[in-house]
Amino acid sequence: MTTKTHRPLCFADASGGALAALGAAVARALGHTDAVAATLSEASPLPAEVPAVLAEIGLEAPAILKLEAALSNPHTVVWLAEGAAPVAGARALPCKLLPADAGELERLSTARIVRDRIERMLETEHAAS
Repeated sequence: MTTKTHRPLCFADASGGALAALGAAVARALGHTDAVAATLSEASPLPAEVPAVLAEIGLEAPAILKLEAALSNPHTVVWLAEGAAPVAGARALPCKLLPADAGELERLSTARIVRDRIERMLETEHAAS
């Protein structure tokens, strides 16, 4: 019998932390209370649709760390961006949010879709384990 070691989830993105914040907030709501949000770039203010779609389900966005700081402790990285993850062995969920010049309804809709895809991914992985 082998013992699985628990590694906290680190949701990471390449551009400011908005996708990572969505991922970590959803993961925390699903019982991964030690999930963190991290970004490869500098953290940016969250676009309005991120806190809005989290608030719809009673969640708040977590703080966003720099990726290298988050990885100072072992984590299972979930890369939320298009393109290859900069961390070996990272799980990947290709996704993106719409730019600020897109319509408000379109931005909200896209953020909801991303939020729900993250939730389904986590639930599917939990059911498989």
